[in-house]
Amino acid sequence: MKKILILSVLLTGCSTTYQPHSLIGQNGFAETELSQNHYKVTFKGNEKTSQKQANDFAMLRASELMIAKGCLNFKVLNSSNEMISSVVFPQTNAINPFSSAIENRIHGNTNTFGQYHEPKSTVEVSCSAASGNQQSEIYVSAAINQEIKKKYDIVGQ
Repeated sequence: MKKILILSVLLTGCSTTYQPHSLIGQNGFAETELSQNHYKVTFKGNEKTSQKQANDFAMLRASELMIAKGCLNFKVLNSSNEMISSVVFPQTNAINPFSSAIENRIHGNTNTFGQYHEPKSTVEVSCSAASGNQQSEIYVSAAINQEIKKKYDIVGQ
């Protein structure tokens, strides 16, 4: 039990990892195929994730989809970034002085309002026959994939 508690505290204190969207945390990437080789990819982070990281992870997922489809290059048709704000309301429960701030937040033991900002990045991409050129928003799938994985030390995905 103690190990699970320590692990959960460690995991909740970190920025969102590169992973598929889950219903539990609602963070991670998700994609919708709009047509053949044409996707809308979204990445939502937590309060520890930067907007840049959310954007990079959306691009990483786009590159993975394009590589899987055999597309050497892809074009960004649309992109958007937003910060989703949520407010934590105070609870009537008393703060447990022996619990961590994270445990108090999880169990609703707080007497102050809090506001959290979570970044969300969305890109719409399609396979492109043209070669990579960042000015025209055309990217080399493998290069973007390797660059972002290296930047965030992502291994084996």
